[in-house]
Amino acid sequence: MEHQRAIGKISGLFLVPAVAGVILYLAAHLIGVKAAAVAGAIVLLCWVCALVAAALKGGVFSGFPRWAVAVFGLVTLWTLWLSSAPPYYRDDLIIHLAFPKHVLLEGAWNTLPFQPSSYSPNFLAPLNMALVNAGLDWTASFIPALYFLATALLLAHWVAVEHGEGWGAWAAGALLSLPLFFRLSTTAYNDPVAMFFSCAGAYWFCRWLETLAVEDGAKGALALAAGSVVKYNAGLLLAALLCVLFFLKRGNARAWVKMAAVNAAAVLAFCGPWWLAGGAPETGFSPFNGPIHERMVMCGENAISALASPVRVFFQGEEGSRCGFDGTLNPLFLIFGFAVFAVARPTSHRLLGGATALFMAAAVLLASIMARYFLPVIPLLVFLCAGFFAAADRRGYKAVAVICATAVIGWNVWGYAHAARSFSGWAYLTGHETKNAFLARHIPTYGATEYMNAHLKKTDTVYFVFTGNQVYYTGIRYFYDSYWDGTTLMRHFAPGNSAFAAANGLKAAGISHLLYRADLMRRYVEQNRLEVVFAEFISRHARVEYEDGAATLLALK
Repeated sequence: MEHQRAIGKISGLFLVPAVAGVILYLAAHLIGVKAAAVAGAIVLLCWVCALVAAALKGGVFSGFPRWAVAVFGLVTLWTLWLSSAPPYYRDDLIIHLAFPKHVLLEGAWNTLPFQPSSYSPNFLAPLNMALVNAGLDWTASFIPALYFLATALLLAHWVAVEHGEGWGAWAAGALLSLPLFFRLSTTAYNDPVAMFFSCAGAYWFCRWLETLAVEDGAKGALALAAGSVVKYNAGLLLAALLCVLFFLKRGNARAWVKMAAVNAAAVLAFCGPWWLAGGAPETGFSPFNGPIHERMVMCGENAISALASPVRVFFQGEEGSRCGFDGTLNPLFLIFGFAVFAVARPTSHRLLGGATALFMAAAVLLASIMARYFLPVIPLLVFLCAGFFAAADRRGYKAVAVICATAVIGWNVWGYAHAARSFSGWAYLTGHETKNAFLARHIPTYGATEYMNAHLKKTDTVYFVFTGNQVYYTGIRYFYDSYWDGTTLMRHFAPGNSAFAAANGLKAAGISHLLYRADLMRRYVEQNRLEVVFAEFISRHARVEYEDGAATLLALK
């Protein structure tokens, strides 16, 4: 019972930011963004105080030995230390901070036509707006880091309920040591948030299978709906769980219909405000060929290889590779997770295994194949792995269970150490590098951005070209190279277009300056044989205002 009470407390504590984010989003429209940002800062402060109080009282650790709590505390300190790096990664500087900063500068919650994610439900955006407004943007990555830690704690209690404290501690270690989380600890990516709510929702759905109590189903609905308001893949898992529940409980149609209605209401309550206020961008994306087509065209894969991506992502994780994957997952999770069907077949395991398989099959059609997009099913796979090892232990194969469980942790630790060796932020974290030096090293256009902030007028509009959309640190109005609104350099410099036409097209979009990475621009011009046109563009229609070898700033004449 103490583990179940702890799960309820953790679920409730971490539901607060999701509810607060929706309320703050509405407040930004009704009373203004500045007032909402101030209210958000107060909410975050109170929430952090509540977390600290809960940790000090010890209720969230009930049932676990002191050594496990001490190890968790050390991992928490380590993760928060990593999370203290200033925002520097791509999505930090676009979605999680640049858009909230844009909202503050505009004084209204306006979507960005060249940033489709600004239309999407995301309860973290109002909270990040509060952090930017308070000058605490560097803490934006703390929120997903806390959700990552909370997922491990919740998963440990869940496994402990089913298989005992020892396997619960193992499950937490298997999640905390996953290599992908090294990089996610240094960014403001919201994927750990979706993972937490997916884990909580799956737990309450499994409880509902045992009790058919509406309150358990409602808690699962609230959790997965909260995950859906920060990342669509939590909604994908919700759909997968509901589909599998239909087959598991086909004989009790009334209970299933009631569950479906509760989940629909929860999703509308969380996501509805964004859908009503923002609409959806016209992207031309087809859910039936997007990710597959992307991997076939951009990565040179055949159809079979592209279709196998959800499984391959566990075996071929590569940091930062456009046609690889953005992080490393553990293939043993798949092998041992689905092996549970060979030794035990409780209804909850069938639900989790079936939902995981359905999620991965649907991901081929609905998601870009990135390791972090699969986080919603990782806690489920860890839970199933623990079930397989525990079943093997009960049947007298303790040595096999221990060896396999150790192999999982060992694989993770090796990958985590590799990620740590590849990290280039140690000089900053240890105090041997300034913030400006760190950012200049990670953001090629940072020097030009600093120049712009000091010398350009607030009425100017800068077009960031080939910069990885790293626009956050600019205080000037901007566009960035994007396919969504047609404002891409490639379209302005299409074959047959003159330098005069390109300049006029940019001016018609309200652009006064261009900022581009020198190396990428050089490559683009050479590959498309635009040397003459681009040289004429610079000599007749623009002037170089800043140049530092890494980036160039042009002012349109």
